[in-house]
Parts: sequence; C-alpha cells; structure tokens
Amino acid sequence: MGMVKLATVSSTSAVSSVDISVDYSTYTNFRLIMNIVGDSSSGIDGRITWKRAGESSFDTGAVYGAQAVLLDADNNHVNQNGTATHLYFTGNPQQAANRGFQCDLFFGGIGSSSIPSAMHGITTLTSLQADAVSSFVLGGSYDNATNARERITAMQVSFSTGNIAEIHYTLYGMG
Repeated sequence: MGMVKLATVSSTSAVSSVDISVDYSTYTNFRLIMNIVGDSSSGIDGRITWKRAGESSFDTGAVYGAQAVLLDADNNHVNQNGTATHLYFTGNPQQAANRGFQCDLFFGGIGSSSIPSAMHGITTLTSLQADAVSSFVLGGSYDNATNARERITAMQVSFSTGNIAEIHYTLYGMG
C-alpha cells in the first residue's frame, strides 16, 4: 500500500492549537509525522481531538478511549477507557512540553463511515530542554460504536495549556 503526501506544514509562530484537515474522500487511513514543541507555559498533555463529518466543532467530551505507555521499567502508563476527553501524543510520566516531541502516528479508518476509527503510534521526546530521552507507545479511539463509524474530517493538536511554539508535520493518505 503506497502513501501519498497530502500536506507539509512548518511553523515557528506560537498558536494555541493546530487544525489538520483529513477531509480527503480518496483515503481511509492516514499517517502523520509530526515534530511539535510547546512553549515554557505549555501544559504537559499532548492532545489530539477529532471532528466528525457534519459537526462544527471538535469532540472534547469524555468520548475517547486512550492508552499510552512509556517504554521503561517503571510501568508508567495512561489507561482511560471511555473517560478521556482527547487522544494523546504523549504519556506518563508527563514531560514538559518545551522539551519537544517527534511523533509517528497512524490513523486507521478515519476517512470512512463504515470502518471503525482508531489511532496508534510512537512518540519520542527530543530533549530540547533536558538531558533525557523517552519514548511512548500510544493508541486510542472513540469509546462507542456510533462515533467510531463516523468519518473524521479534521483533527486538532494542542497541549493542555499554553501554546505550540513550533510545529512541523507531513500528512500522508493511504487506501
């Protein structure tokens, strides 16, 4: 299965969130390769929310199931089944957003109204502000069958508070 580059964005302007369109009728699955850095006031949760076809806003209620685990021996993890208000691109232990994150995320089924939607990926801390590297495996979806089978037209990335100081991403479409 080949990937088609749909968008490339690079910005060093401070913004509170970034909206990424996935409203491409040709594609069911997407890959997002993203390097994102928060500012010194940014909160520690890296967030992703989805907007369903026909909706005017992103889903921010407790409609997601989300998991994340740090690849270490301390058993740090996030496990929010049906109680998450967003998906994660970071995990526990929570890291300062201005340290930067390199994310490789797959979004399966989000371009379809018949295939259930889910995301999974890996994020590595880029250590801009500290002498440590951490990697997280993460995943999630809507927590109910109705939402999971609705086509997603956009996703929004942000931190729990503060701004995105820098973002660079490439979005690919697949089958």
